[in-house]
This record gives sequence, C-alpha cells and structure tokens, in this order.
Amino acid sequence: MSTKATIAHGPTFHFYHEVFDDDHVYLELAQVQFEASSGHVMVPIPVHVWEVIRHYSGIDLSLAEKTDEELLAEVVRAVDERIADYAAAEGQARALVTLSGILVYGSAETSRDEQIEAGMRYYLGKRDHQRRVIAAVDELRRGNGSPVPISPT
Repeated sequence: MSTKATIAHGPTFHFYHEVFDDDHVYLELAQVQFEASSGHVMVPIPVHVWEVIRHYSGIDLSLAEKTDEELLAEVVRAVDERIADYAAAEGQARALVTLSGILVYGSAETSRDEQIEAGMRYYLGKRDHQRRVIAAVDELRRGNGSPVPISPT
C-alpha cells in the first residue's frame, strides 16, 4: 500500500507528500537530466511543471489559525460522534469504529474525557507544527525579498 498522497501529477512528474511526513513534499521527475554528487542533487524543473505544482500548498495548514476553543469544539464534536457510532455498531463494525480514530483519540472504549484529552494533545501538537511551518516559510520569503506572508488556508 502506497503512503504517497498526490498533490499534482502529469506525464513526467509526480508532486506528493508522504502520509506520515508533515515536514516534506516530494517531486519525482521522469525523463529529465540531473546532476548529483555527495549530499547534493540538482534537478531542473520544467516551467510547465512548476506552473502546475506552485498552486498547491503541499501541506494542510488549516489548524494554524484556530484557537484552543475552536479546536476543543471540533474535538468534542468528533469524540461525541465517535462514541455514538461505537455504541450503535456491532461486531466487526464496532472494531472498525475504534480503529478509525485510535491514533488521535485512543480506544473508543476509553472515557469521553480521556478521548477528548488525547484528541486535544494531538491537535494542539499538529497546530503547533503548522505554525512552525508557516513561520519557516515566512522567514524564507523575507530572506528572499518577498514581503507576502503565507496564508494558512
């Protein structure tokens, strides 16, 4: 099973990110020349490929401007929905419900408060990461003469 999430693609390129890597985007080019040496690779990106990929952010930054209260409201809604789905499910469907959010909320069998606490830890960490990404992009833009800050959405 591939962990590549396509952002954009064409006959000679694939722009994507790895599902479990929020720190990078990847560009695969086919049928192009490149130069490589130890610790260095140079790949010329065709202008038509660049014009396609530059319109995609490559990372979800939608949490960056959310307040703690907004995150809490979303987590509470998701946990309450998950608890209701778990209560209504039987057999294998119940196992699927608990698996569907286990990395974020923990087991669906734990208390509502524990699931909310786990969800908040997850989303606060994700929001902090997104804010660091935005700060790094803004710093690079300023360093390259661009006064335009990145928009998280």
